[in-house]
Amino acid sequence: MADWGWNLIYVTGAAIVAFLTASRLRKQHASELYLIWYINSLFFLLFLALEIVAAKNNARLHAVCTPYEATCAAVVDYLTNAKNELILIGAIVGVFIGPQLLTYLLAGISGAAIAPKFVWHIEQFVVWSLIKFIAALAGIRSATPFAKLLTHQAVEIVEFLPGLILIATAFGWAGVHFDLHAQRDAVSRQLVGPKPSWPIRQAVRLHNYFTRNAREG
Repeated sequence: MADWGWNLIYVTGAAIVAFLTASRLRKQHASELYLIWYINSLFFLLFLALEIVAAKNNARLHAVCTPYEATCAAVVDYLTNAKNELILIGAIVGVFIGPQLLTYLLAGISGAAIAPKFVWHIEQFVVWSLIKFIAALAGIRSATPFAKLLTHQAVEIVEFLPGLILIATAFGWAGVHFDLHAQRDAVSRQLVGPKPSWPIRQAVRLHNYFTRNAREG
């Protein structure tokens, strides 16, 4: 009974956090808020239906796709394998941003650096790929306990927790992403302003030093 009470508190707390993180986006980023909820709802309903069919037939989720069980298993693994998603994102960052940053530092010693290009575009692609993956995974994980309820199976309240944590994480990442872009815009305004702050002045001096010969060329 004590465990049930604590689990109820955890689930309630996670639900509150999810809606609070979502509320941060409601005014200035309503379309992105809608997109996250849409992806979450799409995969929730899709997997809810699959889970119910599997439960009615006393079969595994993959068996619903017979005779394409192997393909179905591969798709489910792709949609739920967080490790592979992080590896893919890390590879994208490593291939497209890593070499530019390292080249900037190494060439900068000789004053031949060029500012990295498309960093913010790549950052936006990577961040939103991760947000969409987490939102979809949240829907998938939320479908399982609801399917159990609808098919009259035993379900623990703690089983609702992973989906809530994941959707809160998706909204949280989106909020951090927009905060980062707001900070970038503030820095940009300081660059063209009459009195940039001390850190901005030092960053500009360092960049000018790294690119001194490239600008002359």
